[in-house]
Amino acid sequence: MEKTEKKQYKLIFIDMDGTLYDMEDMVIDGYNSALDYLVNYQGFSSEEAGLLLKENHIYPYVSEDACSATAFFMSRGYDVKEWDQKRSENFNCQPIDINKAMKLQSLKKLSAGAPLVLLTNNTLKNVRRVLKHLGIPEDVFTEIFCNEKDNKTPSKKPLMEQLMTKYEAKPEETLSIGDRYNVDGRPLVELGGDALIIRKPHYIEEFLNGEKTDIHYVFYDGENMKV
Repeated sequence: MEKTEKKQYKLIFIDMDGTLYDMEDMVIDGYNSALDYLVNYQGFSSEEAGLLLKENHIYPYVSEDACSATAFFMSRGYDVKEWDQKRSENFNCQPIDINKAMKLQSLKKLSAGAPLVLLTNNTLKNVRRVLKHLGIPEDVFTEIFCNEKDNKTPSKKPLMEQLMTKYEAKPEETLSIGDRYNVDGRPLVELGGDALIIRKPHYIEEFLNGEKTDIHYVFYDGENMKV
């Protein structure tokens, strides 16, 4: 792919789960936690819970149209503190393969050009576990925003708007990097910003090498960037 000059951003959001590490390593555990929550805390049968998750694009496998279990539970009015406590108690990051994760050097390259804000629907406790496991210091990020203390709505959009105001960045000067368009990309794209959707953490290197410019919605599968 021919190299081009990269667009310069004033603010970059980056997701954690499936972006800093390969979602294949944790997707089953995450799905089982959501299933267990519906069965043991909300009174669904296993069959009912499985159908409900499937209908709302929450799968036991990686999928382009996957949605956030946390956002889904929030939209139904469930006690998110209860959900956060349960998934923090059961969270085990040992299956995460460090060799497949995003490299610290890549994050430093991103943060060198603009404020880099980690924006995740996970809990702060789990974020710190993952970063420690990956050997990524928290201070590589300008700020860290987590579901249970910062984002009180099912969508990341309101928090993105607040942060763009704080950092005086226009939507077209802002980029969101994540692995799921519905969760990480769409909220910013709807505001007029750009989204880079990567299916594997190491694909970020090709973006950093300037192989695509002036992106809007981009799905990068390791070979092609599809606008």
